[in-house]
Amino acid sequence: MPHRTVYPLVIMLAVLLGDARAETPQSFTAQVGDIAFESGDKEITLVPVMGSFSLSASTKGAAAYPPPKTRIDRLSIVCDGFEDGKPLVRDHRDFERGTCNVRFEKGSKPMGGSPDLEYTLDKNSATNRFEITAAQGKVYKGTFTFQLKDDKGGTISVSNGRFTAEDRQL
Repeated sequence: MPHRTVYPLVIMLAVLLGDARAETPQSFTAQVGDIAFESGDKEITLVPVMGSFSLSASTKGAAAYPPPKTRIDRLSIVCDGFEDGKPLVRDHRDFERGTCNVRFEKGSKPMGGSPDLEYTLDKNSATNRFEITAAQGKVYKGTFTFQLKDDKGGTISVSNGRFTAEDRQL
């Protein structure tokens, strides 16, 4: 007799938990210099914390197991002024004041190690812009453009950046 009551409850619980873990497919693309950068769903992480957020993406396939043998590129964006469920615009003036930080690592080894090249935000560039254009629940969509520089003075442009990312923290 207990099987008749327990099994329906287990099935109902499984259905509810399955819906609670439903995720929106994530995407992240940009033109980084002469590279078309694309990240897959598993390589994108959005972490909003206390008025700021961190959005990072790695080369598509970097989260595969076993890890890829090719080198991996990573782009990370950290900004202040984030409010849950609301759009956000950061222009070059915000970047000059230091409210955002951007880093691009080119050619990192899959299991760690230093990248071949590392670029950071050129805070003086008038082209720097980050925007959350749509916010629905924990899903955010937006665009970005940055000018980056390395420690030797070399520069690289990040343009046509687009993302759809979900806050997947519990």
